[in-house]
Formats: sequence, structure tokens, C-alpha cells
Amino acid sequence: MKHNMFKTGICLLAVAAFFASCKNTTKDGFSIDETTGVQYRFFKHNESGSKPKIGDFVRAVLVNETENDSVLYNSAKRGGDSTGAIMVELQKRFSGCLEQGLTLMSVGDSAEFKVSADSLAAMNSHGHKGKLPPFIKEGSSLHFYVKLVEIKSAEQMNAEREKMRAKYMAEMETHRAAEPGLIAKYLEDNKYTAKPSADSLFFLMREGKGGKAIKDGDSVYVKYTLMLLDNTVIETSDHGPGHTSMPFVYHTQMSFIKGWVEAMASLHEGEKTRILLPSSIAYGAQGSQRIQPYTPLVFDLEITKVISPKK
Repeated sequence: MKHNMFKTGICLLAVAAFFASCKNTTKDGFSIDETTGVQYRFFKHNESGSKPKIGDFVRAVLVNETENDSVLYNSAKRGGDSTGAIMVELQKRFSGCLEQGLTLMSVGDSAEFKVSADSLAAMNSHGHKGKLPPFIKEGSSLHFYVKLVEIKSAEQMNAEREKMRAKYMAEMETHRAAEPGLIAKYLEDNKYTAKPSADSLFFLMREGKGGKAIKDGDSVYVKYTLMLLDNTVIETSDHGPGHTSMPFVYHTQMSFIKGWVEAMASLHEGEKTRILLPSSIAYGAQGSQRIQPYTPLVFDLEITKVISPKK
């Protein structure tokens, strides 16, 4: 497989001749670093440029292939930033590892490294021989095509992380301070007059509450829609025919968010309601995968069935 971004402007015949003239060169044209055992060949190289060391971090565009040119990973297509690069911490994992190879590079360099697949498998199994995927043969090599974009020291990375953490904490404090006003505006805009519970749970609307009450240990089926205050739908129980309700067994100590558990304690079979949960009884300061910290939530709920356990 050809990688034009690594080989642009390079005369392959000249490269082959160069490697053939090196003393520590493999049959297939890779140089061997005497200190680390890294097998490499450069497509572009600034010998006098600054190079990273073990413990540093580098940002690099990386393509990983098998000996048969099957692409296992391409940072430009998955995981890379706007330049296609990923951040790599340089730690020695075994002699001849890719990270050691990266210490030979300067910013702007591009190179190919050949790494033992068996060594990688052992490293992934904490020093014990691991099982290679069926498409990678024992004793084979993996090839890494790398373009080095940036070098950062551990101190620089720690400073950047602290700056990002401080920025994040400031943003979260802004969200926390804004939440009461957002809730008040939502209630006013939608003309809701409901009063909150002691935990600040709002029942905004309720209808059909004459059915069977939910008790501890009951199997409950609920249709729900989870929304933000701007009516953006985050999640719904409707996954198609036969999957419109979510079943669960109700317990006061169940691992659902606190506001949901509190609401269920007062609901009945057949009842429909809309509840508003401040973040303090929702996902709080941590948030979740799709919900920012300090985010109030709105649930539309319908209790479709309540089944008590047989005694």
C-alpha cells in the first residue's frame, strides 16, 4: 500500500540505495538502531532537529498495517484531530517498540517502523504471551507509518491539562449558577404553577392516578421520554413495536437517579405525568454521557402496568 503523504518528493531508488549502504540494515531495507533495536526507515528526516525522549508526548499521524498491507488503524480516519494526528505518550514497553522509534524523529519527519507482533501481544497481556488476532501470524511484523507533528514535554502536557481543568471548572460553575434561573424561566414560560417537593421534584402535570399504586418489589412497565428544558429529546423507551415500555422492579434503593425513584413512589398504574428534576436529583455535578453537569431534566412518564410479586 502506498502512502503518498509519507513519500511525496522522495525518490524510492535513492532511498533504497541509502539503506543498502548502512551497516545495520535488514534484508528488506530497514535500518536497526543499535541502542534500542528499533527497525526503521525514513521518508523525510531532519537529522539536526530536536527529538523527543521517553517521558515526552508527541502528536503524530499514524497508520498501522499488517505485513500484507491490511490497514488496522488510521488516525486520520479514526481518533485523530483536525490534522489527523493523535497524542502518544512515549513509554518504553519493550525493546524495539514504536515509542522508542518515535524518539528518533524530528518534527516534520515521516518514517516507517517495523515492530514484532509477538512483542505487542506480550505487552498487551502484561508480560505474558497473548493471543494474536487470527489475521496476524505469529512471528510476523506490524508496520507503522508515522508523520511527527509536534513534541511536548511532560511538564508542558501537565500545564495544558491544568489549564483545561481550570477552564472546565469555571464552565461548570457557570452552569451551576445558571440552573435555578433556567428552571424558573421554564416554569414561567410554560405557565406551570406546581410547587416542588422537599427534594425540589416538580410534578408539572398528572392525570389518571386512580389505578394501582406502585409498591416496593412491584414489576413496573413505564413509557418515558427524557428531555432537556428546550424540549430536546435525549432518550425514549419507544424502540418500536413491542418495545414501547421499559420494565423494571421498583425498590426505594434502586440504582436509578434519585428524582426518578422519588417520582415512582407516588405513581399509579395508568397514570401519566410530566416531572422536572433539578440536577441535584438527576445527574448532578458529574453529568452523564449525553447530559452536561448541572442540567435539569424533564420526563414524560406513563405507567402502563404494575404487577405485584406473588406471595
